[in-house]
Amino acid sequence: MSALLKGAGLPTDDLTSAPDLHLWVLESEGDVVGVVGIERFGASALLRSLAIAPSYQRRGLGHLLVAQLEQDVQDKGVEQLILLTETAKSFFRRIGYEVIDRRYVPEDVRQSAEFRSLCPASAVCMTKSVLA
Repeated sequence: MSALLKGAGLPTDDLTSAPDLHLWVLESEGDVVGVVGIERFGASALLRSLAIAPSYQRRGLGHLLVAQLEQDVQDKGVEQLILLTETAKSFFRRIGYEVIDRRYVPEDVRQSAEFRSLCPASAVCMTKSVLA
């Protein structure tokens, strides 16, 4: 999984230390071919680490993983998903995420390693409400 994330240029430095990190993994024949995760902060969660192996891209697997994550977190009381991206803005727009200014992100999320140091200031901040 770490190799998949690194290959996609995504941060991995805090995967073992991030508080309340949950990952959804997609496997094929014993190989990890997709991953997405959240770092939860109460009613908000930071969506992070969406990656699909190159040979499995363009099959809807990213959309499938995010849709499953959204359903699962909604069932557990998460109301808002937030993400930072340098490369997937159009993908997330297509599935209902909107660009927002970082100053509107809850303070506890802004204190995450992803916001403070792992993602550059140039990364686009996006959000989606997942209320029922």
